Amino acid sequence: MMIPMANPLRLLLVDDDPFTRLTLCATLQTLKFSNIAPAQSVTEAMSIALEIKPQAAIIDLDLGEGPTGIDLAHKLREMFPRIGVVILSTYAEPRLIGSKQQPMPERAIYVVKQSISETNTLLDAITSSLNVITSHGMVNSAPSPVEDLGDIQIDIMRLIAAGMSNAEIASSLIMQEGSVEKSIARLIKKLGIKASQKQNQRVLIAHEYHRLTK
Repeated sequence: MMIPMANPLRLLLVDDDPFTRLTLCATLQTLKFSNIAPAQSVTEAMSIALEIKPQAAIIDLDLGEGPTGIDLAHKLREMFPRIGVVILSTYAEPRLIGSKQQPMPERAIYVVKQSISETNTLLDAITSSLNVITSHGMVNSAPSPVEDLGDIQIDIMRLIAAGMSNAEIASSLIMQEGSVEKSIARLIKKLGIKASQKQNQRVLIAHEYHRLTK
């Protein structure tokens, strides 16, 4: 029986959650990757990158307060233009973390964690990040379930899920409260939400947001 050889690719793995980071390291080791450098923050990742000069990076989208995984990906691309980038996230689409952010870097692969049913999915994403060329700036593992929603609608959805009132949303997004109400009405229609006696529409919007981000 042939024993698979270790993969010498230098991988940078960035995730702020210790358990997820450990789990991903173990998964990558089962895929025979032998040069894995884990980091828990953007600062640590940049320091490690300067030292090991990674050929590919697997980065969590949500790294807590401060820069996102997309911000880090752009910094790494400036340092290493040929680096493969895989963005992992529980968010069904990057905009769900907030629309006011940089676009995905070209040739980056966006993978929703829930879609990883087997280890080869992660291997395919890494391989594609090193080979794929796209003019769209983003390669997603599946069509976005919120691609028909505008940035404002997604931000309103996120802020409703955070428990904000219409007045608070209007202040946050620098909108008129009446405009927020109209946007919510359009959002409800696009999401196909129907309220019952037990649940109101805002609660259902919040549930839908959480479903797309967990």
